[in-house]
Amino acid sequence: MNVLGLIVEHNPLHNGHIHHINESKKLVNPDVTIAVMSGHFMQRGEPAITNKWHRAAFALEYGIDLVVELPYAFSNQSADLFATGAISLLAHLQATHVVFGSEAGSIEELTDLAALMARPDMQAKIKENMAAGLSLPAAFAWEQPGLSGPNNTLGIQYINAIKALGRAMIPLTIPRFASGYHDLAPTHDRVTSATAIREMLHRGVDVAAYTPIELADAHLSRQNWAHHYPFLRHKLLTATPATLAEIHDMVEGIENRLIRAAASAETFSAFMETVGTKRYTKTRVQRICANVLTGLTKAMVAEWQLSDGVPYVRILGLNEAGAGYLRAVKKGMAVPVYSTFGKGVHAMLQHELRVTASYASVYPGDEMTALMKREYTSKPVMLGF
Repeated sequence: MNVLGLIVEHNPLHNGHIHHINESKKLVNPDVTIAVMSGHFMQRGEPAITNKWHRAAFALEYGIDLVVELPYAFSNQSADLFATGAISLLAHLQATHVVFGSEAGSIEELTDLAALMARPDMQAKIKENMAAGLSLPAAFAWEQPGLSGPNNTLGIQYINAIKALGRAMIPLTIPRFASGYHDLAPTHDRVTSATAIREMLHRGVDVAAYTPIELADAHLSRQNWAHHYPFLRHKLLTATPATLAEIHDMVEGIENRLIRAAASAETFSAFMETVGTKRYTKTRVQRICANVLTGLTKAMVAEWQLSDGVPYVRILGLNEAGAGYLRAVKKGMAVPVYSTFGKGVHAMLQHELRVTASYASVYPGDEMTALMKREYTSKPVMLGF
């Protein structure tokens, strides 16, 4: 039985993502397709443009059978822990293959780079470069320019995670098509990056050529950091430096820098201009800010031992094929499967209530209440039942 795993954010789902789904199915010919999807905050520390249940519904509509949530503790992380969480979920669900997009488009090249990256001498060089202020991708690319590209970076980490977790899963890749991950404007008439689509939406530009989703739908919040900045600013200015120092990923006194920036900056863009440096990249600062909003602490992360992978499977959506597959494998799984909240759920899942409360804070009162309530009362999105 072939079980295809995809690791997605779909922020929002667009024609390039549909291409990824379709091409991956051609490679694997799966009996069932599983998507591990980030929840309300993305890997680069950004709030999702729309909530996770809408994104799960779109994934089901365009070819996914089972959608599971990558918990916030993994989704708002550096590439290595993001990959560990996603691969561990696919392993719990007995995925036989994982297919991801990459700039390289060659699994052999990425496998060779992953092996190179694991060498002790290369690890030492990477740590030295990171100590000098480079991010992980930049630190490795400094030694190996062939790495360049965020999807290559993630792909290498997926390969490493499969090996580290001791899983029998086949990694495959397809070339990223028509646009770069960070492209801020379209370079193709039908396919562009999610980054470009979000930028176009926030400028009021029509994106119908790039996504089949009706993004004018009233249910879509079009969230970004500009909406959340007043809440972040309040937290930064009412917390003590000692309290902020306990937040996950807060290092080297950056909490004082964040407080000073919040005191003077009236917008999030101005805040980022004040805080951002070569050492503290935009992505790193955004992740820290998300942790401030959601209350993720160093103690919580230490207790959860993220290097072991995700300790449960949380279902966001499924169709009949996904439901049948889940019934077949559920009894043999080593971790619990949650479709709704109940007594005794893992503390990492309990934290998702705070994540959703933070995410929903920008909604009008009744919509905020409804979204928070949905987090612990709603069943998964079901398609075709």
